[in-house]
Amino acid sequence: MKRLLEQQEKRPAWRKPLFAMAVTLSAMAMAPATTLAQSEADEEQVAGVLEEVIVTSARRREENVQDVPIAVSLLSSDQIEKYNILDLGDLSKVVPNSNISAGRATNSTIVAYIRGVGQSDPLWGFEPGVGVYMDDVFIARPQGALLDVYDVQSIEVLRGPQGTLYGKNTIGGAIKYNTRDIVGDPYGRATVEAGNYSRLDLKAAGSMPVSENFYIGASVAYLTRDGYGEVVESELPQVWNEIGEDVSNKDLLAARANATILIGENSRLKFAVDTVKDDSNARGSRRLNDNWGPPLESRYNVKSDLPVGLERVRMSGGSAIFDSTLSDNWDLKLIGAYRESETDSYIDFEALNQPIFNVLGAYDDNQTSFEGQLNYHNDRWAAVMGAYYYDGDACGAFDVVLGLFGITDLTSGCVNTKSKSVYADATWSLTDNWNLSFGGRWNEDKKTASVYVGRYLGIVTGPETALDRDNIPSGLSLLSVSSDYTNSRTFDDFTPRISVDYRFTDNVMGYASFTNGFKSGGFDMRGNEAVFPGTVDGYEPETVDSYEIGMKTTALDGNLVFNVTAFLADYTDLQITTQQFVEFNGVPTNVTAVVNAGKQENKGLEVETVYRPNEYVQLTAMVGYLDADLIEFLTSDPENPGEIIDLGPLYDPVFSPDYSGLLSAEFFWSMGNGDGYGRIGYTFTDDIKTMNLAPSVGDQPGYGLLDATVAYTTQDGRWRFALNGNNLTDEEYLQAGYDFGPAINYISQLGYYGPPRTWSVSATFTY
Repeated sequence: MKRLLEQQEKRPAWRKPLFAMAVTLSAMAMAPATTLAQSEADEEQVAGVLEEVIVTSARRREENVQDVPIAVSLLSSDQIEKYNILDLGDLSKVVPNSNISAGRATNSTIVAYIRGVGQSDPLWGFEPGVGVYMDDVFIARPQGALLDVYDVQSIEVLRGPQGTLYGKNTIGGAIKYNTRDIVGDPYGRATVEAGNYSRLDLKAAGSMPVSENFYIGASVAYLTRDGYGEVVESELPQVWNEIGEDVSNKDLLAARANATILIGENSRLKFAVDTVKDDSNARGSRRLNDNWGPPLESRYNVKSDLPVGLERVRMSGGSAIFDSTLSDNWDLKLIGAYRESETDSYIDFEALNQPIFNVLGAYDDNQTSFEGQLNYHNDRWAAVMGAYYYDGDACGAFDVVLGLFGITDLTSGCVNTKSKSVYADATWSLTDNWNLSFGGRWNEDKKTASVYVGRYLGIVTGPETALDRDNIPSGLSLLSVSSDYTNSRTFDDFTPRISVDYRFTDNVMGYASFTNGFKSGGFDMRGNEAVFPGTVDGYEPETVDSYEIGMKTTALDGNLVFNVTAFLADYTDLQITTQQFVEFNGVPTNVTAVVNAGKQENKGLEVETVYRPNEYVQLTAMVGYLDADLIEFLTSDPENPGEIIDLGPLYDPVFSPDYSGLLSAEFFWSMGNGDGYGRIGYTFTDDIKTMNLAPSVGDQPGYGLLDATVAYTTQDGRWRFALNGNNLTDEEYLQAGYDFGPAINYISQLGYYGPPRTWSVSATFTY
């Protein structure tokens, strides 16, 4: 960072309503399907036929999603609007075996898990398990990456390892956020949305041609609402917090600007810049034990001695993308990008208005990347090949304030990553029915880390921090240094992929594939060298061998889509962050270690179906089954350094429910001089762990969320009015939390809950 560089065990409640809704949907599905005749001469879409879905992310070229031998979900801009997708976290409702949300104490830091694989710790230097991309640009850090949705063309989610085409850190999958293409006629769109908790969202987007070959565009989103909770008790409120100040609110400004230059008939150059300014207050948490008095009745209210209103996230970036058709068979793409972000974060771990266990943190990162890509295609071959380079710095610091002992632990440091890779992937049409795809990627990471962990006598409170070891407040004095080192390591790997697909009929395709994935190794930026000397050497990469079979079917004259996928993933050297407080020199000490856990096996099934029995009804069902098992977890015993223990029986994979899915019914009708639309959707999740320890207070029983939308669009398509409701039954459910083990759980066990019941009304005008 610049500042550092410069200085209940009940069965799930969702089962009964889920069964009732399933019966209702089944009854509607049995309604007679409208006969939709379509002549061979007329290939245009007719009412009642499901739209063709084109993806670009799966194999870096445009393809019908039903022709791609990869598990991929796509939401068009129209679907995003109908499903009321507000940010990337809402994708969990429509993508099987996915769990995407804000990370623990944050509002816009993404925690993404697909098929039970991801990264829940946003510490600088740690690599994600699911890659997030904005228009082909990898967003390396999770801070600010829970992107709000505005002026978007589509969002694509690839499930399973994507190491060949997307490289390292897509070991669980990839999320591609595609902004709207601005080339075309003048365009304008504005939305005003208001709801409970004083919500007011303003979104606007527009683009226009400046000349025959030059187009410009811009979009902005200003999103505000009051908090789900508030500060009910605060130390010295006249200095930092007012009683009643919001927590879990939203105050975010995001904007993008674009320019596209058409060069001749075959080339284009696109420029884009974007920025996010998030001034939302701290996220409210509930203490999950009663050792310091009963938890507050509200799951969002807090007692706090920290400045909840000083949270902030700043993220910005720019990119240039050059596309060119070199010949009938060759296409070229060049991508250059720069991104940076800064975050200030405050976590009151004991959820009391005393400085017993507080963490004050700050993060700073920047990244530069370049990619060159060639695409080749003819009647029998389609291939993509390219090279990628990345150079990024991730820095941070945080104070751990243990007020009962009068000490402050400072952790600070930076890690630089230089990554380079080359890749190729090809599809060979052996016959009209058989296709063979194969490819591979070589990746090399060089990481240089500087880590400092020091203990100081005295505590910092409020906005005053000790985030820079060279500028320690006068009230602190150094007691000991646990870590102070700089080290470098290089990690490299080759990730192959091979698949075969067979078209049984024009509408039925089956496939089988093998893919290897790679998540880079690194250094534990909070590692305690005094307790675990091996932390200086870092930890090893995580790898996966993934096997997948699937079938994609279109039937009933295009009115039914039925896709099923089965997968088996064997993970080796799984990276797990262990974090416990142990007695060290008579004082509880936060001892963390990133260890390669040995082996984990994830296997499961995904079923996706969309059925349109007539022009008035569309039914959607998605079900994911996941069996994630940590087979071996050998690590040092934090209580007895030097001894090896197997923690496998104590740890269960987080964010890996056995079952999850969606049942949805959409309705379409004529209404005066316009069209009516209605949707009711039920998302269900089986028992899920939000914290590593087992058993843990972070074990969330199964639950379901009921959402609904009613909308009206005028005949000319210019105006759309909608009423949206989310979590209509006001379900109480944990999204994340902290559980540090028995040494300190008498103080701190925290839970962060998903949003309560919300509703909104919106008006959208499109030009």
